[in-house]
Amino acid sequence: MGRDRKHRSRARAAAGIGVLGLLAAATQAGPASAAAPTVTGNHHVDRLLAKMTLDEKLSMIEGQAETASDRQYQAGYLPGIPRLGTPSLRLADGPPGVVTKQDSPGMTATMGLAATFSTEDAQDNGTVIGRDARAAGQDVVLEPFVNMDRDTSDSRGWNTYGEDPLLTSRVGASVITGIQSQGTMAQVKHFIAYDGGTNASVDPQTLHEIYLAPFDAAVKAGVSSVMCSYNAINSGSHSACGDTETLTGILRNELGFKGFVTSDWGGTHSTTYLNAGLDMEMPGGGNPTGGGGFTSFFAKDALKKALASGTIQESRVTEAVGRILYEYDKFGLLSNHPEKRHQVTTPPVSADLQVIQKTAEDAAVLLKDDGGALPLSGSGSTALIGPGGGQTIATNGTGEKSGGLVQYQTGTYQAMQQALGSSANLSYAVGDDMTGTPVPASALSHDGQPGLLRTPTGGGATSVDTTLDFTTAKGNALPAGSADTWTGTLTVPATGTYWLDIQALGGNASLAVDGASKASLNARYGALHATDGNGPLPTTDGLANGRAQLTLTAGAHTIKVTTTADASTGKPTQVRLAWVTPEQQQADHDAAVAAAKKATTAVVFAWSSGDLSQPLPEGQDQLIDDITAVNPNTVVVLNTSQPVAMPWLSKVKAVLEMWYPGDRGGYATADVLLGKANPGGRLPFTWAASLDQELAHQSSHPERSSTGVGGSSCAGFSGFNTPWLCGLTTYSEGVDIGYRFFAANHETPLYPFGYGLSYSTFQYSGLTTAPAEDGGVDVTLTVSNTGSKAGDTTPQVYLDAPKTQPAGAQFAPRTLAGFTRVTVPAGASRSVTIHVAKRQLQYWSIAGGWTTATGARDLHVSTDATTDVLTGGITVS
Repeated sequence: MGRDRKHRSRARAAAGIGVLGLLAAATQAGPASAAAPTVTGNHHVDRLLAKMTLDEKLSMIEGQAETASDRQYQAGYLPGIPRLGTPSLRLADGPPGVVTKQDSPGMTATMGLAATFSTEDAQDNGTVIGRDARAAGQDVVLEPFVNMDRDTSDSRGWNTYGEDPLLTSRVGASVITGIQSQGTMAQVKHFIAYDGGTNASVDPQTLHEIYLAPFDAAVKAGVSSVMCSYNAINSGSHSACGDTETLTGILRNELGFKGFVTSDWGGTHSTTYLNAGLDMEMPGGGNPTGGGGFTSFFAKDALKKALASGTIQESRVTEAVGRILYEYDKFGLLSNHPEKRHQVTTPPVSADLQVIQKTAEDAAVLLKDDGGALPLSGSGSTALIGPGGGQTIATNGTGEKSGGLVQYQTGTYQAMQQALGSSANLSYAVGDDMTGTPVPASALSHDGQPGLLRTPTGGGATSVDTTLDFTTAKGNALPAGSADTWTGTLTVPATGTYWLDIQALGGNASLAVDGASKASLNARYGALHATDGNGPLPTTDGLANGRAQLTLTAGAHTIKVTTTADASTGKPTQVRLAWVTPEQQQADHDAAVAAAKKATTAVVFAWSSGDLSQPLPEGQDQLIDDITAVNPNTVVVLNTSQPVAMPWLSKVKAVLEMWYPGDRGGYATADVLLGKANPGGRLPFTWAASLDQELAHQSSHPERSSTGVGGSSCAGFSGFNTPWLCGLTTYSEGVDIGYRFFAANHETPLYPFGYGLSYSTFQYSGLTTAPAEDGGVDVTLTVSNTGSKAGDTTPQVYLDAPKTQPAGAQFAPRTLAGFTRVTVPAGASRSVTIHVAKRQLQYWSIAGGWTTATGARDLHVSTDATTDVLTGGITVS
C-alpha cells in the first residue's frame, strides 16, 4: 500500500476539527430575508450586504494601514465594519510559513517539500502554516506558490514546487487542505504564467495543461482566494489582475472558482480591473508593510469617480464584497466572537518542529554515494566543515517566508555529538566565519582620539565608545527604542579583502564606509528578526547579520554606523560592528583543510542561492577542492533550492541535497548522515549539466528567455505601475517544460527529474493496469526492498505520447501521470496502486476543451524521468 494512502486516516483526523468548524460556521446563515437580494446565495452574507452602505462596501475591497495597537504588521489588512460586526481581515505573507511581527517556526523550503513527493507531508506542512497563522492572529496566508519552475535561474523559481504540473498540483492542493483545516484561508498565487517575471505569450493548450493545472487543483481543493500576478498574458492590454479572459473567462467560468481574487502589491493599474474580476486591492495605499508608495486604484474617491462616470457599476462592487464575505462566513469570521481570531498566542512549537524535522528528512536527496560513503560508518573520525555544519542554514535569508526560531536551531555538529555521545569522534572547522569578531578598539578612532563618537538621534550629549559591541549576552545592550549614530575612523592594518558586518537586533542598523552605504538591517513586518540579514546565517549568538565584503587599502577609512528603533516594543537594542580580516580568513581556510586531512571522512557543508552559471559563493568551490586534495573520502552536504554548478563533483565520494531544511535541519541532517533516516527525496526539477541546456537559455530561441524580449522583468519595483514596460517571453516550447524538454531535444542532464538514491535497494515487479471508475487507469505493482535498511521509494508512472496523435495537438515524449511514496522495511514487499486520473489521459484541443487521447500508449513505471524499470501499455477508448 502506498505511503500516502497508508496514512490517509491520520491525515483525515488532522483535518477533521477544522473542517467541522467550517461546516458549523457555514450553517449560521439563519432564515432568508425577502428584503435581501440574492448575491452569493448565502442568506447570512446577502442580508449583510443589503445593510451595507456604499462607503462600507468600498472599504472592503481596498487594503488599508492597520492602526490597532496590537498589530502584527502582516502583509495586508482590511479594516472591517464594526457597525455590522464585520471584523478586520489580516493577511500574512509566505511561503513557507507565516511572516508577521511574531517569530514563527522556520519551515523546510517549498522545493524541499516538493522533493518529498508526499501529499501527506504537504498536508502536514499546510496544517503547521494554518495553525501558526491562527496563533499570529491571521486570517489569510498568501500561499501556496504554484507557478512553474520553468527557469532554474529565475529569482523566484526556488519558491515553487518544481517543474512538473502534476507534482505541483498535488503538493499545492495538499498544502491548501492542511492550511484550511485549521480555519485559515489560503491564497494561492500567482495567477497566471508568472514563471519568470515577464509578460507571457503562451498557447491555449500549454496554458491549460501546464500553467493552469495547479490552480485547477487549488480550486478543486476549495481554496478561498487567488492572488493575480503582475505580468500581462498573450499581449493583453492589462496585466493579469485586469485580464477579463483569465480572471472571469477561465478562473470563474471554466474552473468554477467561488472565492475572491486579490492583486499582488502594486498590481492594480485601473479601477476598471474590478470589471475584469479583481475583487480586492492589497495592500492598498499607505500600508506600512510594503504597500506605501503605490497608487491605490481602489481607493474610495477613485472608485466613486468611476461609479459616477459609469465605468464601473455598484453591482460589481457588491459582487466583489459578497465574494469576500462569503469566505468570511465559510471560515467563521462572521460568528458570534470573531475578535477571538485576532488574539495572538504562542504557536505550538513542539508539534511544528516534529513536522519540520520529518519533512526535512523526507526531502533529503542523495545525489551521489560512491562506495557507500554514506551513511557514516561510525568507525574512524569525521570532520564537519563549513558554517552550515556548526549552525543550521534553515532558510535562504530574509523575504516572504517565516524566518524561524533561532533558539531551536541546533547545528549538525552539535546534533551528531548528542546522537553519538561519548563515542563521537568528531571535529568541526568553520572554514568561513560569518560572525567574525568585534572590531577592536585599536582600529577605531575619531578626530585623532580613541573610540567612535556616539550621537543620539533625538538629541542629547555625545559620548565615546571604544568599541561598538552592545549585546544582551555581554549585559550592555542599549535600552529599547535607542537610536544613535557612531562616526569616526576605521584604521585597516593591511591592504586586503575584509568582511565588515553590522549585526543588530531590536533596532534597524546601517553601515557606511568612506561615505558609501555597505550594509543595512531593516525591520521587516514590524520587528527586526535574527534572520533579517543578507544570509545565509544569523550570528552565532542570534543577531541579524548584515555582511559586506570590501577591498580596503591599509590606513584610515571613515565609518558611520546608524541605528534606528524598529516598530516593536520592549526589546533592547543590540548592535555590533564585527570583521573578519584577510589573515583570519586564510587561517580559517587552512584550519578547515588541516581538520579534513586528519579525519577519516570530511563532510563539507556548502550553500548557495545562485544557479548553474555561478560558482558557489565565498570561495566554497576552492575550499572543497583543497579538502579533496588531502582527503579522498569527502562528502558534500548542500543547502540550496535550485541546481548549482559542482566543478568538484568527480572528486567527492557523496553529495547530499538537504535544501533549506528549516529549524530542525541540523537534527535532520545528522539523522540522514548517520543512517537513522534513509534519504528518500527525489528531485522536483531537472538538474542540467549546464544552464544553457535549459529551455529558457537556448541561444537559438531568445524568445524563451525569462529576461524577456523588448523590456525588463515585471518582478522589480520599476514594473509595478508600468506593466507595458515588461519584456515579453514566448513559451514557444509549448508543453515541453523541464524533463519533457530534455526528452524532446535528446539532452542528457546531470541528474533527471525524480532522481534520488537510497541507502537501500528496491525492485519493482508485477505490473498490471486496470480501468478506474473515474475513467482513468489504476497501475498496480509490487515494490520489494532488497537491501538491509528500511526506506522509502517513489515509483513514478510516465505516459509516452499517443502512438497516433490527434491533429493540432502537442504531446511531450513522456509525461508524469502518477506517483506515490511508499515505505518498505528491509526484506519486505508492498503492493502499490498508483492512480492515473482521467485528466492525465486528456489534452486541451484546438476546439477549446478537454479531449481524451484515444488509442494505444506506452506506460512506464520508473525511478526517475529517464530510468524505466517496468513497461506496459494501455489502450484508451
